Amino acid sequence: MSQATRWVLPVLVVTSLAGCHHKSPSTTEPDTPPAAVNGSPAAPVATPAPTPVPSPTPRFGCGLPPGGGSGAGCPYQGPAFAEDVNRAIAEAQNEHPELFDFNDGYGQLSWRVLNRKKYYDVVKYNLERMGYCAAHDEEEIGVKNDNRFNEQYQIMTSYGYSRWGAGAYRATCWPPWF
Repeated sequence: MSQATRWVLPVLVVTSLAGCHHKSPSTTEPDTPPAAVNGSPAAPVATPAPTPVPSPTPRFGCGLPPGGGSGAGCPYQGPAFAEDVNRAIAEAQNEHPELFDFNDGYGQLSWRVLNRKKYYDVVKYNLERMGYCAAHDEEEIGVKNDNRFNEQYQIMTSYGYSRWGAGAYRATCWPPWF
């Protein structure tokens, strides 16, 4: 091999390899579509669709495990949840008028309850829609929003009328019985 051939071969190899060098695009500059070829417009560059953000699931109930209390010896301390219990009763009257006799009242908003179990079930459901845990035995309804305590409410009088306000509150159980 001649001196010139020895020199040309490495130059060709180096030049060939230099043509293969690829520079990564900058991550700070936007992607630009390739230029038009032979007067034809360049093909559009596909942009990935943004990942949808899931919407929060509406909360129903408080999602807590049982509190471990016995439900016995619960003292009267004054209500913390009375306003929301009242609201749950009002919603029951507005959303389920079939449960009440609005011609038979016992002062202000206390109406005769026509279906005791359904009434307690609907009030419990309304409290759960507000984020509370609730349980009932058709005599009292227990309400909690954490596992420190629950409150007991008697939302129906012994005469069969809905019971509201502070008069419905019965006791606070430490820890909750449910």
